[in-house]
Amino acid sequence: MLNASLLDVPRPFLDPIDSLIEAVGISSLVMERPIRNRTYALVLDAQHRGLGILHASEINLVSAHYLIGRLSDIPNAHAVVLISTRTHSCIQPGDTELLSLLSTTFTHAGIALHDWVVAGRGGFYCPRSLIDSPDPWRSSAMCL
Repeated sequence: MLNASLLDVPRPFLDPIDSLIEAVGISSLVMERPIRNRTYALVLDAQHRGLGILHASEINLVSAHYLIGRLSDIPNAHAVVLISTRTHSCIQPGDTELLSLLSTTFTHAGIALHDWVVAGRGGFYCPRSLIDSPDPWRSSAMCL
């Protein structure tokens, strides 16, 4: 039987990505298995349509600059959703400071950091939840 959720996957360049569930679902299609410490950047245009997915090593300032360099080659890149995978616990000390640094770094490069989600042992979370930052998505998912 065909899974109905496959019919709801936003098409690249056509359909907006309106929820974190959609962003994680799309990104999971390219995630390496077994999971390694990696970061995937789902690239969005101004209408939140997917333009591509980039990948880099574990997220830090160096990998952020690498991603920004790659983003400069993508016409109409407006924002990114970062999805980080960790082989250990998903919540790490310093994630709130890293979120602030990443947001500033991407903004200075002319790219909005729309959201950052971390998947690891024990599930996944958004570091913005640690600082009570508002949900940036048009459609929210209560299960996250």
